[in-house]
Amino acid sequence: MKNFRYIWSIPVLMALLFFGCEDILDKQPPGKLSESSFWQTENDALAGIAAVYDALETPRAQMGWGHMGFFDSFTPIANCRGGSLKAFSAGTYDASTSVARHLWENSYKGVVRANDFLANVDRIDMDADLKTRLTGEARFLRAMYYYLLVEHFGDVPLFETVPTVDDALAERAPRAKVIELMKQDIQFAIDNLESSYSGDDLGRATIGSATALRVKLALLEKDWGTAADAAEQIMGMGYDLLPNYQDVFSVDQENSVEVIFDIQHIFMSDAEPGGRVEKLYAPRGATASGWSTIQPNLYLVEKFEVIDPNPTYVQEDARIPTEIYDYFEGRDPRMDYTIIRPGAHFIEQSGDKLHPYEMTNRNNTQTGFWARKYVIEGPIGVTLPNNSPLNWIIFRYSDILLNYLEAVAERDGIGAVTQTVLDQTINKVRARASDQLPLYTAGAITMEDIRDERIRELALEGWLYSDMKRWQTLETEIYHPKTGVGLKITNETIELGTSPVYPRVFESPKNYLMPIPQDERDVNPNLTQNTGYPE
Repeated sequence: MKNFRYIWSIPVLMALLFFGCEDILDKQPPGKLSESSFWQTENDALAGIAAVYDALETPRAQMGWGHMGFFDSFTPIANCRGGSLKAFSAGTYDASTSVARHLWENSYKGVVRANDFLANVDRIDMDADLKTRLTGEARFLRAMYYYLLVEHFGDVPLFETVPTVDDALAERAPRAKVIELMKQDIQFAIDNLESSYSGDDLGRATIGSATALRVKLALLEKDWGTAADAAEQIMGMGYDLLPNYQDVFSVDQENSVEVIFDIQHIFMSDAEPGGRVEKLYAPRGATASGWSTIQPNLYLVEKFEVIDPNPTYVQEDARIPTEIYDYFEGRDPRMDYTIIRPGAHFIEQSGDKLHPYEMTNRNNTQTGFWARKYVIEGPIGVTLPNNSPLNWIIFRYSDILLNYLEAVAERDGIGAVTQTVLDQTINKVRARASDQLPLYTAGAITMEDIRDERIRELALEGWLYSDMKRWQTLETEIYHPKTGVGLKITNETIELGTSPVYPRVFESPKNYLMPIPQDERDVNPNLTQNTGYPE
């Protein structure tokens, strides 16, 4: 279980000094170690592909696939507690922001490792079928890393081999050219990967993983036909929803029938730390000793429908007024599986606590809410700071179902969406969440309904920033009356806030792309800047 990414050898660790730690546009040619003493055996190939997977996990608090949940803080649903993430969502950043720099560096780290593998694996005398499959994994992962680059930066330098000194002055390639390579990589992966794995190979890229990336790339291009076709293919691959929503994010249900691709984490391993997302999401009193970096707000809460207008509850703390209980109780249960709100319980390392007054360092959240999704409750031993056993899911089945519905609605028109499609997608997702949620009927659903369902289902998972840019709703929703607004909590009482914690800014067309990092432009004067950012 989970071991394939972490089978290291001394040559691989030394090779990563060449291919992972230096500035991508200031690379030196591969050293003699790689040429003379590595890429000799099948085990070298397995270790080499492990390094490509390992780049999915980003350093602590940095942007990349491993912390893709951060992207949701740039949308109306969540706030950042501070630092460069807050500056980004508040519009007070520039080309020197660490958000863009880390995303660029971590993505190119993965590209270079993939290219290094592809450049050398053919030198190894090994099983031909295994070699082809590993090549498919490397090409899938290269396309994954390029996805983040083209979505968030547009035109970027394109490397199909390990960069040399001459590449330090590479110009930005047209976005379309990078995407063309990505499509070739995805098709090769689909043609050569396995449909599933078991044992120590669990977590490797599959045909479903590559097809899910095809869905996301087609949505980025607004190629609705390709997105719908690819999603429909996944719907025939045997994936399904788990019966209970909360189980999707449970250690006991990892690698479930709902998971298409995730980042595998090893808990309490000397070879590799576990996941770091929990540290960034969790309350301070949680076993993960969280930083509360991402904080949900009232905008997100109000997306969860009231399904029981007269709920029954016990007012456990008189400082939580009945109007606050009435506001939160009786909503779509995904709310309580996603956030921690007043009147809810959370098991800290010291025991069961009632939010907010029993919670440790309750003022660490500026909105009055904490994330519950991806946070493990319980005593010390179930998880540790920066060492969570919980895998981070990148592609899951409910996401693809809703992508399929959106693509069909955009391709054919919302009025042409059939009841069959609704029942296969949004109604299936809602029925899993609660049998009290009303289902949609053909002719009575809107694009806003589809979009709101994605927010309810996928909040804090990182895809909503891409979604909202595609929908072009950030231009208006970022100024919504509830955006960035939380609770006003004093020692005596709680009330709904009326002012945002900090101003939110999304400037069109500027903010559809991030600035090219200034550090990269200092090294390479041939890198032009994106529109709207100072040259």
